[in-house]
Amino acid sequence: MDNKINFVKKKVKKHSKKFSLFFIIGIFKAILFIVFNWLVIDILHISALVGSTIVIIIVSLITYILYVITKVIKHSIIKYVSALIGFNIAVILTIWFLVDFIGFSGAFSSTIAVGIQFILKYLVFNKIGLINHE
Repeated sequence: MDNKINFVKKKVKKHSKKFSLFFIIGIFKAILFIVFNWLVIDILHISALVGSTIVIIIVSLITYILYVITKVIKHSIIKYVSALIGFNIAVILTIWFLVDFIGFSGAFSSTIAVGIQFILKYLVFNKIGLINHE
């Protein structure tokens, strides 16, 4: 039992600082993403598919720079982009579906899409060795 408790403590200690920074940057990313999608989709009336694609590319690059500067992830743009492709496609399709078929706003749809993938992204980044544990 003590071995399991110690194992969990080590994992929490190992991930707590990086996850905290990942979370703070993720909140910033989510705010940028929601505001930009609101502007592009709801104000400029660009289609949800095109608008959310443009926004996700811009916000992902900004986020990558912040992750590297704060040393949350290792400097590996190829690995970062490769990991993001599936997440970004899922987010874009979710927003497109929620806006064009359900009738939700761009801001609300973005909130739902970003919230769903947040924890999964950290787990995948960690699994593929992108999270910097130094």
